[in-house]
Amino acid sequence: MADIFISYSRQDSEQANLLTELLASAGLSVWIDQSGIDVATSWSGEIVDAINECKAFVVLLSPNSMDSHNVMKEVSLASEKRKKILPLDLEPVTLTRDFEYQLAGIQRAPMTNIDAIIRALGKLGLQATSAPSYQIVKDRVAQTLVCDPATDAQNKVRSTQDERKPLMILPFEDLSPTADNGWFADGIVSEMISALSNVKALRVADQQATKDYKRYQGTLPVYAREMGIRYFVQGDVRKFGDNIKITSRLLDIETGDHLWQDSMKGVMNDIFEIQEAVALKVVEGLKVHLAFDEKKKLAERGTENAEAYEFFLKADEYFQRQTKEDLLLAVQLYSEAIALDPTYATAHSAKANSLAALYRDYTRDPALLEEGIALIKEARRLKPDLWKASNPLVAVLMLQGKLEEAEVAAQEYRQNAPEDFLSHFSLGFFYQNTDQDARAIAPFEESLKRNPEYLPTLFNLALSCNSAKEREKQAHWSSIAIPLYEKRLKLFPDEETTRISHASLLYYAGRDDDARAAARKLENLRDGLALFNTACLQRMVKDYGAAQQTFGRSIEAGFRNIRAIRSFLDAENERIGTLNGTPEWEAVRELVEKIEAEQAAAKEVNANG
Repeated sequence: MADIFISYSRQDSEQANLLTELLASAGLSVWIDQSGIDVATSWSGEIVDAINECKAFVVLLSPNSMDSHNVMKEVSLASEKRKKILPLDLEPVTLTRDFEYQLAGIQRAPMTNIDAIIRALGKLGLQATSAPSYQIVKDRVAQTLVCDPATDAQNKVRSTQDERKPLMILPFEDLSPTADNGWFADGIVSEMISALSNVKALRVADQQATKDYKRYQGTLPVYAREMGIRYFVQGDVRKFGDNIKITSRLLDIETGDHLWQDSMKGVMNDIFEIQEAVALKVVEGLKVHLAFDEKKKLAERGTENAEAYEFFLKADEYFQRQTKEDLLLAVQLYSEAIALDPTYATAHSAKANSLAALYRDYTRDPALLEEGIALIKEARRLKPDLWKASNPLVAVLMLQGKLEEAEVAAQEYRQNAPEDFLSHFSLGFFYQNTDQDARAIAPFEESLKRNPEYLPTLFNLALSCNSAKEREKQAHWSSIAIPLYEKRLKLFPDEETTRISHASLLYYAGRDDDARAAARKLENLRDGLALFNTACLQRMVKDYGAAQQTFGRSIEAGFRNIRAIRSFLDAENERIGTLNGTPEWEAVRELVEKIEAEQAAAKEVNANG
């Protein structure tokens, strides 16, 4: 018999099976009644034997298990047999008198904290032999999303095993004599990711994952296991004047073999041929067959002008930094690229994106948005199928207050690029930011079907469910997201945004005490947006004094999103109430009115030229 017995209600079988898989992946032996105990007409002798033989008894607590006579019988038997009992909350629940008697004095833990569960089992004498595989959680996200009651009478979840080969382009090292061509190395990687993402047989980690890896302090095998990636492209670049050399290798992390290694030399005018050749070698090394349209996309170039391309790569580097000075420099460099090649559609779109970011966060000059619209129109004229240009278009139109046009643009993006997870995310984000959270849920879920690992989608989905008062979905998606965020924090423990989002998800999952404790640990924050989000979290857990102070620090740090600021002041929620009526409310209101007055004055100055 197994060491761990799991007691659960049939209605909670999804969560019970997930826990079983995670514990088994950590090397623990688990017994679970796969038929569901609530359907038994009599208490099975097999169940009694399993309880007698187990070393730890885990019971999943929920409103369903509170109503389950069989769960109650199992808990009673485990208590009589003096089994070590570990109660796990699927959601916060008040124990019935019978359960309260059997579980008196036993500390309960949340189901979402898998690491804490494994530690608790360790204290009971059951030691895991390995870390749990969080790939199981990712797969469960995908499985949950393909359930289609209209075509599946029993509402069964179909398997969506992702058969694509997982690939990541690691940051390329700059080996140039002057060591000042990091922008070029990053640009080469970015272009490779963009090109290889068009190959349907590959699951290519996005550019953010590559940037994140630069900060990772652990080993590649550990990272590969945590991220569920088998193949990696490694490389380095040398650039001296017009001469370039690119060396690249394809690594199979499971076998430790380099599937190929090559080095190519040339001048800047050869850069496009070199990039295409490297991408083709990756495909050949992975033994992937390319369709005609995929070959065509691998060979696509945004420009034939190597000098314009160089300006574009430099601009991208500055755009990523998101400070006012860097955004201004990015705009200038994109302009240089466009001047050298007026047909460079991607540069037009990227410049528009920079102008939108500049307006949103720093300079409320309407002329920036007007120029952005003109740039996007030109980009779409030059390249009608450049659907990603819809992303900055939606942002600009929203900033202009043209919400109907913004919605049309977001819908068009989704209709024309249905396999792009960002197209669905963009539509969901539009609805979320126009107070239509109930409508945002479906696009976010569609986005997750295409990319179950994208944490911003999971967080924004939980946030929209909260605002739309979809409590069951809110708890469900929060419980899915929390282990993935905790895995992320293992890799990058100092990441401000992830720490704040994780703490907020604890609140959305009903774990108020854990959320409050996590909020207290959010110290030494400097970014204005991070400080504002922390103030919102502190307000949610009713730490009003800290919320007011952190809000003030966010304003001092330059946060100026007036819609979000006004929402912080006026929002109400049945769980947390409102700041209105508290001593802190007046101080916050004065800050809001000061910001609104500053923005109105700036708008008047701009209007008068």
